Amino acid sequence: MKHNATPRPFNPDFVSKSIGTPERFIHGVWQLGMMRFHAFSDECDEEVREVYNHINHELGAKTIYVDLCLLGENYRDESQIIDIIRGNQPTWVWFVNCQILLDNSLAGWLRSVLTTYNVDHVRATFVLDSQDQYNEIFLTYSAPFYKSTIALKT
Repeated sequence: MKHNATPRPFNPDFVSKSIGTPERFIHGVWQLGMMRFHAFSDECDEEVREVYNHINHELGAKTIYVDLCLLGENYRDESQIIDIIRGNQPTWVWFVNCQILLDNSLAGWLRSVLTTYNVDHVRATFVLDSQDQYNEIFLTYSAPFYKSTIALKT
């Protein structure tokens, strides 16, 4: 699923938003340069994601879902992820089917792409199925994404 926003000036301003609201959170994420998040699918369901998508669209960012299980063999050279990174439009990416990140080769590549390229225009959220999955992908010391995300406010 892909959502495109009508091009408009991109001026996040979290100070003008009410404390504790999703609007303030999203504006703050963009304005403060917070880059990578994790969320659990049972807490961050489709309804919550649509609220976040709507706020991003109003702000002028597009939102995209990337199913990690559907990446082809040439993901290093030709993939939607590379197109997003090479682009310059503010984009909120929802990564789903994150169990594939247990493959250290893919996870290492994705971490490298999200940390070494100029990605100030990208915000990534990994939607996880369980706490165990989170522990294996983000809390295992030898894993490429070790402690590289913060919890998404839902």
